[in-house]
Amino acid sequence: MPHCPKCGQEVAVEDNFCRQCGLNLKDVEYKPEDEVRGLLIKRMEGIKNRDSQAITSLVDRERYTKFDDWPPFTRQGPEALDREAEALEVLKEYEYKTSDWRVDLFDDAAVATFTVNYRGRIRDLSFDITSRVTALLLKQEDSWRIVHEHWSRFPGREQGIRRRRRWLPF
Repeated sequence: MPHCPKCGQEVAVEDNFCRQCGLNLKDVEYKPEDEVRGLLIKRMEGIKNRDSQAITSLVDRERYTKFDDWPPFTRQGPEALDREAEALEVLKEYEYKTSDWRVDLFDDAAVATFTVNYRGRIRDLSFDITSRVTALLLKQEDSWRIVHEHWSRFPGREQGIRRRRRWLPF
């Protein structure tokens, strides 16, 4: 399925307008950048749907690295996907919104940057976080795969994690 080139929301081929942002889709020509954006939206939807297998299918597990906006803040390898799968088991009420997209293509490599606000609960922790995301993807055969992600929270914003009426800023 294609994705809206403005907001990244999945749209049906027969849709005239994006249901998320209202963009008129009748005259939109889809670009290769839209495929990269669509894959990253699928990654976000994998989190929302608590589907670690869907997320893993989008990455090159052998090369994958990540700097996360949750501890540990050091560079992680494929074990980051295992940690994320464990967190998905206790994730509730997850919502997200992406904005400020930019996708640059370099032959078989792509760099995508965007902002994401996501909120929800993990066990008794409520969170509302805005982060910058940079993703590096490589085209392998005929599909894109994520090889690196860098998530970093915006500093100085009213956001954080709340545990039982007490906020813990990160």
